[in-house]
Amino acid sequence: MSWPRVAPEWQGLLRPSLDIQETDKQYRITLEVPGVEEKDIQLTLEDDVLYIRGEKRQEQEHKDAQYHRIERSYGSFQRALNVPADADQDTFKASFKNGVLTVTIDKRAQAGSPRGRSIPINS
Repeated sequence: MSWPRVAPEWQGLLRPSLDIQETDKQYRITLEVPGVEEKDIQLTLEDDVLYIRGEKRQEQEHKDAQYHRIERSYGSFQRALNVPADADQDTFKASFKNGVLTVTIDKRAQAGSPRGRSIPINS
């Protein structure tokens, strides 16, 4: 398993927190992206690499009798994760709730359980 690897040219961008969990049956990736909307996230799979890209666009306006202030926060992020060889690439599922992106990938079913056998020694 080889998770995660980030290309050097992406190091200056936003880096959302990433967790990867492995169970017997699947991989679960969670990415915290507060302030990012679902429509601003893109997932692609290219050559056994999962790319997670997105853009944060946040604007807050504060007014009172003394002053007027607008704060903006913009930035993009990209994460590239090598997909393990035992991941079933046809089972990728993604969900987004409360600023957390969750991607699940099932592991491929083993072709039968391993069976033992006697190996003759030839002289």
